[in-house]
Amino acid sequence: MKALILVYTCLVLLAGCQESEEISVTGFIIESPFLEEGNILNTQTLQIKSKSNLKSDLVVSYYIKEGGARFEQDVKSQAGEITLSGQAGGQLDVEIVGDEFLEISETFDLIITYEGKEYPIPVTIQDDDEMEEILVSTTGYYTPISHPSMELVWSDEFSGAELNSNNWGFDLGNGCNSGVCGWGNNELETYTNLPANIRVENGTVKITALSSVGNYTSARIKTQEKVAVTYGRIDVRAKLPKGQGIWPAIWMLGENITSVGWPACGEIDIMELVGHQPQTTHGTVHYNKEGYKSSTGSSSLTTGNFSDQFHVFTLIWERDKMTWYVDNKSFKTFKPDVSAFTKPFFFILNVAVGGNWPGPPDDTTVFPQEMAVDYVRVFQ
Repeated sequence: MKALILVYTCLVLLAGCQESEEISVTGFIIESPFLEEGNILNTQTLQIKSKSNLKSDLVVSYYIKEGGARFEQDVKSQAGEITLSGQAGGQLDVEIVGDEFLEISETFDLIITYEGKEYPIPVTIQDDDEMEEILVSTTGYYTPISHPSMELVWSDEFSGAELNSNNWGFDLGNGCNSGVCGWGNNELETYTNLPANIRVENGTVKITALSSVGNYTSARIKTQEKVAVTYGRIDVRAKLPKGQGIWPAIWMLGENITSVGWPACGEIDIMELVGHQPQTTHGTVHYNKEGYKSSTGSSSLTTGNFSDQFHVFTLIWERDKMTWYVDNKSFKTFKPDVSAFTKPFFFILNVAVGGNWPGPPDDTTVFPQEMAVDYVRVFQ
């Protein structure tokens, strides 16, 4: 049997509500968000509530948008309205196309519309055996799909069945240059594009570092020559790996690196973590100004590790200032004074093994180690 999980990632921020209605919505929750697929077409009911105590009815529209799950094969196309009333909330019936075949994870989006804005909620039809993993992946911090005075100009929600090749390409191999390998940092891994190291499932892209008799493999994906941005707010929601010698990163390089080289192109590290310090992440810039320069800061959790649940790593990049955040709490500011940071940058997501900073894995390091990224969003 399979089950359907409705992940309440829709943190709806509403402005301009009429005071007479006394409606203040900060998000939605779903009671018992587990629906078994069954072996035949069946209708199941979701109970949807506002996270706020509504003092009058709230009517929202919705429709279902295909993803990996297809209409008629996995889910029925439908649209309509839902009325939420106080603590009782409202009900939404979803038609699931059941069968007896074992299938890979399938996803679609439930699009909720309110006051002219759309708020997608990822929905996954999933085998029961993987339920626990999915439940863990839905916990943690979220940011909204919109920010005041800004528009979403590009995003990847990783809601399909595979990596979007219009957005992402691969770095492959062990980073050898002039006979010296290790991606410039004495890293130990070989990057591949194999499903064991890189896959899209449950609405996330997962980069997995593996070890086999001292040989390490992982993945490094990039938007080079596909997507580049200059300025804006960048939100990346991710759950990080841990362990001695493990080095995940969410970062950016100047698009002109092929012509001017590094560090003249500039580098912006939105998030880096060295696995022996799993409670601390770092934000850094590298650049050239009469020689190599860098500036760094860090943010540490008061309890737990960044491997326990998802967190959101944010960079607000303005012409005269860059500010780094973890879960909307700022921890570093940098005022750029070189032209490198006025030009387009592309994104890189990777999990390195070993290297100058974390050092090599040791007997305490457990493999596999995985970084799961839920979304990358750019607002301007």
